[in-house]
Amino acid sequence: MTRGHQADSRFTSLFSRLILYFIIVMLIPITLLSFYYLSTGSRTLMRNLTEQGEMNILRSATRFRTVMESYRHKAYTISINPRIIEELQTDSPESSSHKSTDIYEELFKIMKGDTYLASASVVSNSGKVRYSTHLFPERYDLRYQGNDKNPFFDLSRAGSETASIITTGNRYATENNSFVMMNILRRIRDEDSQVIGYVVVDVFQEAVSHLSDTSSFSDIILIDSGNFLASSLLHTDRFGDFSRFPELSAVTAPFQDISYVKDGKIVSLSSIPNTTLILAGVTDSTSYRQSLEHFFLIIIIVAVVGVLLAGFFAYFFSRSIARPVNQLASSMQQVENGNLQAKVTESRIAEIGQLDRTFNAMVGQITALLQLTREEEAKLHEAERKALESQMNPHFLYNTLNTVKAIAKLHDEKEILTITTKLGKLLRSSIDNRDAEITLRDSLALTDSYLTIQKIRFGEKLQVTSHLDEVLAEERTPKLIIQPLVENAIIHGLEPKLGTWLLSIEVRLVQNMVVIKIADNGIGIPEGLLPQDLEELAGSEHVGIYNIHRRLKLRYGDSASLVIHSIADEGTTVILSFPATTHQEG
Repeated sequence: MTRGHQADSRFTSLFSRLILYFIIVMLIPITLLSFYYLSTGSRTLMRNLTEQGEMNILRSATRFRTVMESYRHKAYTISINPRIIEELQTDSPESSSHKSTDIYEELFKIMKGDTYLASASVVSNSGKVRYSTHLFPERYDLRYQGNDKNPFFDLSRAGSETASIITTGNRYATENNSFVMMNILRRIRDEDSQVIGYVVVDVFQEAVSHLSDTSSFSDIILIDSGNFLASSLLHTDRFGDFSRFPELSAVTAPFQDISYVKDGKIVSLSSIPNTTLILAGVTDSTSYRQSLEHFFLIIIIVAVVGVLLAGFFAYFFSRSIARPVNQLASSMQQVENGNLQAKVTESRIAEIGQLDRTFNAMVGQITALLQLTREEEAKLHEAERKALESQMNPHFLYNTLNTVKAIAKLHDEKEILTITTKLGKLLRSSIDNRDAEITLRDSLALTDSYLTIQKIRFGEKLQVTSHLDEVLAEERTPKLIIQPLVENAIIHGLEPKLGTWLLSIEVRLVQNMVVIKIADNGIGIPEGLLPQDLEELAGSEHVGIYNIHRRLKLRYGDSASLVIHSIADEGTTVILSFPATTHQEG
């Protein structure tokens, strides 16, 4: 079988797999959604709506009870008002206008802010005395009501223990076309506990209209289980017995705080404590079920169309992948055989094009690295030659210093002899690359060699004090971390200063840390020129300080620090600190 035939077999297999994978990927969600909807989707929807309805009706019942209790308290306040009791005890319609005005003031004072949501009426036991915040309702005029039509008959029948009752039986429209949906009736007694009249607080539909603001109910029904009446809080025209509310047909006495489901409608009940009232929230699940079915149908249609389109585009997709992959494989085979000139044309597919670019770049880098290797080998030989030549210059200078020292000794030139001797030690230390670290004792010795030369130059003007804790004498540190700082102190701090120059060098062990302190009384560093971060000194004229800072960081990491304190015209202090390795306190 030829190579081309093998490639065609692989591409055909890729095509077949792509078709299969696309079909599987599209069919999996269809299958899962169908199974979920057929098995649990509808039941889950009804359960969620039921739970939501029970929570919403509980919140609505709490808000309804708050409204009801506020008006029941107003009825109680009216029933114990001394002026109203006194007026009802008189039971005379010929009361003075001044006294009547006082009664009305008391009623409006108690009902302050609520007269557009409720009305309050007071009537004597005989019906002779009548007051109301609105037009006095005829149904409460006891002069024309028999016992069978007496609105307070149920209150009297409730017994002496019941102070008030709440009912929906006296529903009517006020003179302002406000619908009364709930009545709070209460006895008024005198000092001898004799019933002398009644107070009625009629609550309008508007007082409870806000119950639907935060709920998703299609209707909220107030059930008066004592009279087997119901009234809609959202639709004022729905009122009467249960026959006018088909959704309540599934609700049976005794009424319990549970949910009933019938004909796609969920009725959630919540009783109002200490009353015969029950609040029912109606959730119509029809729209939810239709939305779910509509959504499911859309998914099925989209999935079927997707499967057809996937099969159509899979063929072109497989060809667009197969061709550039085959070209890339061919170019890789050429490179494998040693042809570094092989290139591949970049594909328009982003991912494969990235592979093509990476392959071309890799071949180019291999070619460049081979060329670079050859050049580096040539440069290495040249560098080695120059390094050997450069070593001759310091050694020549050192040998020359030895000659000068010999001549100075011969002619008894002590200062020249001292300078050449100290300079020789400094030079030997700088050209000795055998060890990158020296002891603190040796570091101070090199510093002393430098200071000896400077003292010959400046005489008694330069005064130096030095201290080294003996426990740190053999502590090994990077070379040349003290002498460059001393040199900076003399050149930049002391030379521009008039008068006596003071230089102090201290090396101490403080809490297992080596602390090197170099202080001078020079001109200091002007404010604003002192670097906040030593990394700023890289590439500046203060490369010596930056070099010490970097070598300490490389040797000791973040445990090392170099801090500069300076006051203009007073002096500068440089403090190095790093962990001690040869001695630990305690």
